[in-house]
Amino acid sequence: MAVNHPQTAAWHPDALDPLVRVLEALRLLDPDLPIQYALSFLTIAQNEGLSIRDLSERLGIAQSSASRNVAALSKWHSFGKEGHDLVQAEEDPRERRRKIITLTDKGRTLAAHLSDLIQPEDSPPIRRTA
Repeated sequence: MAVNHPQTAAWHPDALDPLVRVLEALRLLDPDLPIQYALSFLTIAQNEGLSIRDLSERLGIAQSSASRNVAALSKWHSFGKEGHDLVQAEEDPRERRRKIITLTDKGRTLAAHLSDLIQPEDSPPIRRTA
């Protein structure tokens, strides 16, 4: 028997299916992947060319945390530990202290896969409502 709450009558549990599929795909990448890393990856995928500072501002986290997240998502994490190789941070040629973050080929492949999980090519576009 379905429970009907007046304030959530328009909500359907099936609407969460795409989110569950995305989280499952991220879990396959790393069963212990912190949500902070996942949000950093998704933000970078949506906004390639962000700086570490831009990322920290968008996520509302300290620059040091954004830098740590990018390191974990890069080829090499701290202390020589292998990272996920999803992003790369390169020096901005115009401002050497600034690091610009882009996706690696592996990161682009994952972003495309996650996008397909949310909206398969044969489905109508998801309508966003304000």
